Amino acid sequence: MSLSEKQKQILCHSLYFATNWIRELLNAFCTQIVERSECTSQAAKEEIIAKLLRRIQNLVFLESLLNDFLKRHPISLPELGPCMEHSKLGHMERKMNEQRKIQGSTLSKKKGKQAGIIEASSNSNINDKLKQPTIVDVLRKAGAITSQAMPNDSSSCLSSMRKAPGSQEHHTGDSSEPMVAETCSVAKILEEQRFKFRPLLLDCYSILTHVKCQDSCCPDPVAELPLHLYIVRDLHYKLKYFSPPSKQFSASNFVAPPCLRTMTMREFLLGTKTLFPSLKKYLDVTANILKDSDNFQEHWEVHSASSANEDIAELVISKDSVSKAVFQEVLQCFSLILNFPGIHSETVVLVDLLKAFQPPKVLDSLFSGLEPIPLPGKVDYLYAGAYSFLEGVFDIACSMSFLLASEVVLTLEAVVSSVQKFLDQSERNGKTMSIGINKGVLLILHRRLKASAEKLLRHNFDNSRFESDWKSKGDTLQKILHIFLENSDSTSILLNELACSVLPKVSPCKGPDDTCPGFPTLQSRTFVVWYRVLHEENLAILNKVVEEVFMMDKLRTGVRVEDKETLLTRLKHSVNVIVSLVNLCRIHDKVTVHTMAVKYGGKFVDSFLKVFPFLQSQFTTHSQPIIQTVKELQKATRTLQTLCSEAKGLKQMAITRSIPATKRSLERFLFQVKALVHATSSECTFWMGM
Repeated sequence: MSLSEKQKQILCHSLYFATNWIRELLNAFCTQIVERSECTSQAAKEEIIAKLLRRIQNLVFLESLLNDFLKRHPISLPELGPCMEHSKLGHMERKMNEQRKIQGSTLSKKKGKQAGIIEASSNSNINDKLKQPTIVDVLRKAGAITSQAMPNDSSSCLSSMRKAPGSQEHHTGDSSEPMVAETCSVAKILEEQRFKFRPLLLDCYSILTHVKCQDSCCPDPVAELPLHLYIVRDLHYKLKYFSPPSKQFSASNFVAPPCLRTMTMREFLLGTKTLFPSLKKYLDVTANILKDSDNFQEHWEVHSASSANEDIAELVISKDSVSKAVFQEVLQCFSLILNFPGIHSETVVLVDLLKAFQPPKVLDSLFSGLEPIPLPGKVDYLYAGAYSFLEGVFDIACSMSFLLASEVVLTLEAVVSSVQKFLDQSERNGKTMSIGINKGVLLILHRRLKASAEKLLRHNFDNSRFESDWKSKGDTLQKILHIFLENSDSTSILLNELACSVLPKVSPCKGPDDTCPGFPTLQSRTFVVWYRVLHEENLAILNKVVEEVFMMDKLRTGVRVEDKETLLTRLKHSVNVIVSLVNLCRIHDKVTVHTMAVKYGGKFVDSFLKVFPFLQSQFTTHSQPIIQTVKELQKATRTLQTLCSEAKGLKQMAITRSIPATKRSLERFLFQVKALVHATSSECTFWMGM
């Protein structure tokens, strides 16, 4: 684009100020469509809503353009000052304008004496000279877009604004990339400076409660989804402020919107609870739309043209991409609200949220074997109903993509987590609540969550689509695997099966037949993810065994023999898992795999050392299982010694960082085994070899 640096800065600032001006318009006029507004008639409300939707259309368009410009020419947007500062600036500008007028009149008199009177040729020429150039005029003058005749007739206007995706007719011989405004994907460059924008007030969310899916001016009302997506995303942005920090989002890198700084969480919840039915409505709508993902580019352009957006950029948008974006945003908003730190104290808000996400009918099979069966209207029944509704959505999402299906599973986990928090709070209160929860419901939901995660992992997705999905979300597959393992009736047995029977079937080389039978999501591409999760879960189980051993030592009396045998069995399962995982390094020669084997193998041995006093105390009655467990673990320690030696020789820095800690653990293990054998006077022979 042949613009000077100053012009580029002015262009970005113009788009920025225009965006904020429209956001203030929304704040001003949305107060007339809220439920508490009684002075506005229904007809007037419908007219205002139609205009507000057009302004949101302008917002989507302008912010998409601004994001594209910031991507090409990164600048820091100015922070908008308070009204007092604006009034002072305005006063100063008026003074400067008055001085310019005085100077201009003086100069004109001097020029008039020298040059004489110049007659205007026509009124139109005078208007052209006095007309202030628009952003579009500047872009056309710079050659970024071509001049197009804009006819007065609306139909011809729409037809002239339509173009096929990818056409570059509006570009001249400029070698720069065409201007593409992405309307459904997150504007990542712009989001970094989102806190500088004028915040949308909570009243703006009432647009979602009034918008209907029929009686639209467009042949395809689904073309309005990007507008609803804009509002839902803004809600999601504000919900993050009240949510606990996470790895993906921390309070340290989030600047709170000004309207939230003086608002309590309770006020925010009460101000947004009227949106809950609308969120569920959009989830239903998008779930149905995903079954038919036709492109609605022309209908979007009709909406854009009716909002007077200039045709200066490619706006490529599909029903599939927008529907998926709305689908994900609604699920994430539901999860965040469901697990707000104080929502379990606000029972009214929690009940309203759960009621909004109920299915037409809660299946009786959900409560099979449960006594007593939850009563309709109670919190446990509402939790089960919301879970049942999301399971129905999961079936649709699973047929679409791994990304959508995994989002539903994460939301299902949020429901189960919320039930657990509600139970914990009830126990802390020390009294049975009138709308309490049957603990059996939590057990049922845990099993169903494990089944959903397993169904997702066993689903046969399109290979290319699956790879792009799990990579785009980073650790999504890792989270699903953790859910699958942690919600199992016996995580230890399941880990043993996966590590010893499933993972060895994966080919180390990429190819068409590198998928593991029974688990299509386990491939050579995803092997590292599975490998890491199994190591983490196995180490977590061993640490739990260590904690139980410490508790058993404190009790000393009253410990059953069966409990001790169970601990020894769990130890044996964990040892089998670590041995199988470490020995997989003989097949998979990736540095990443070897690094994890050395790192987690060393941590496992270090934790295992803590149970040696327990093994010594039980050696008399359980000598054979203990000896067999120690011998089995030595298969892994030998391989770890070899990996450490090879890494030092090859100077593999990723592995050598973990070698010192691992070697210390291996040496301590060696001497602990020697001490165990000598202290128990066993017939076993101990020797130390290289």
